[in-house]
Amino acid sequence: MIFQPDSRAQLHVKQDDYAARMPRANTTSVLPVSLSGTTGDGTQGSIIFNRETGSIVQNDGTSWKISDPIVTTMKNNKMARFVRNTVVTTTCQPCTLFPPTCFIGSDRQCAAVDVPFTTATPALNEISNDVALVSTPSNMITFKTRGLYKLSFKSGAIDVGEATCVGATTNLYSRLNLELSTDNGSTWKPVNNTVSNTTGGLLALGSIPVGSVDVGQSLAFTYVGVFNANDRVRLRFFGNQTMNVGGCVGTNMYFAMNTTGNSISEIIVEKINMQ
Repeated sequence: MIFQPDSRAQLHVKQDDYAARMPRANTTSVLPVSLSGTTGDGTQGSIIFNRETGSIVQNDGTSWKISDPIVTTMKNNKMARFVRNTVVTTTCQPCTLFPPTCFIGSDRQCAAVDVPFTTATPALNEISNDVALVSTPSNMITFKTRGLYKLSFKSGAIDVGEATCVGATTNLYSRLNLELSTDNGSTWKPVNNTVSNTTGGLLALGSIPVGSVDVGQSLAFTYVGVFNANDRVRLRFFGNQTMNVGGCVGTNMYFAMNTTGNSISEIIVEKINMQ
């Protein structure tokens, strides 16, 4: 089989701000009848190759269209966006003297809690044939078709509470696990973990009142992986505190996702189609 070039095509090779066009002729004989007499970059059959991106676009007589199958498919990717449904708050160990749970050398733990999502506005789902919440609201996302997916999550600002502390120097860690189930939610295993702590060193709590502590924490991640049909994922939110100096007493400690507005908490799921 011998390659037969289209005599109507103009090849525009991008060179900085200039283009070399081949063939240079632009006559009725090399254009479709429907577009006889058209001139310039918009003629049917015109092709542009962009060396920087490796993409090829072709004019169909009305508009420029990307010809690369990979670029075209990725450009047309759609997504599902689920929004956190409610305030999510951890339950932490109380700070006690006997046994000492919040004093020098201690590591105070907060129990993990599910993060539920909803499909209510401003959520959307353009790939409902591929991914959906198990119910609405739900803490579980289910995959309906096998494929390569990208998951992106942001928590917004994390609200951290603390107990009554005396001369304390500590570090607070908010944590989030992405977990996978292959048996409809009976068992789970972590596939990704994210941590935010009091960056810039330890936090002195001697003069901070009981309750909310603004430590500038937030949780965000992007995970790309292959999921099979009927796989499920969920997010588990928890935290801990390590104490270096002094101590704290009481039950006021918590980590919470409760911010709304511009810091809306959401997870975005995209199916990456490469064929």
